[in-house]
Amino acid sequence: MALVTVLAEMIKSGKVTISTNNTEALEIEAVDKKIDIKALNKDILKDTLVAMRGAEKNKNLTTRAFGSITSVRNSLGMLKGVAEHLSEAGITVTLSYKGGVVVTLGSEANPKISNVATGTKAIEINSPRKLIEIGL
Repeated sequence: MALVTVLAEMIKSGKVTISTNNTEALEIEAVDKKIDIKALNKDILKDTLVAMRGAEKNKNLTTRAFGSITSVRNSLGMLKGVAEHLSEAGITVTLSYKGGVVVTLGSEANPKISNVATGTKAIEINSPRKLIEIGL
């Protein structure tokens, strides 16, 4: 069982807000086997994603573009594995932004077309526009 699945099963209910530099960034709320992650500040989220991907600002545009494509491909593979583990455990994780669900991972994901892009039925892209807006 994946670490993410174990952690998700341990969380029965609760709510936590994560802030950085006195600015709220994320609000995480869990009830039973459903976890909603609300992105409150897209700039902080984008900075975190850039840091996770190891992007450097001083690289030229072509190098950054190819690096981003490789990084997205690697991230998707990892995300696919996590989403499938969540689905097998009956756990759902949603990422929301500006009051709307952007992505659903796990057991309640119901992709229409996005499974062609992601290669799994455990990831549903609910709002491609918001997904691009927050930089995922």
